[in-house]
Amino acid sequence: MARLTNDERRALRELAAQQHDEPPLTDDERFVAPTAEARARYIRFATEASRFYRGDKPVRFVGNHWKL
Repeated sequence: MARLTNDERRALRELAAQQHDEPPLTDDERFVAPTAEARARYIRFATEASRFYRGDKPVRFVGNHWKL
């Protein structure tokens, strides 16, 4: 968010605070069919979804080659 303007940050925070109602999932979305194509679709979905989480990575200032 460092490159957003103050108005853009405010608008993004207001949007995030709003209630979002999602439609219920269909059977096709809830269950993975026992076919190779369905498994491939699920693997692609899981791969894309995993890219959103960055996690907490500790910073270790050890060794002789680190710089600030």
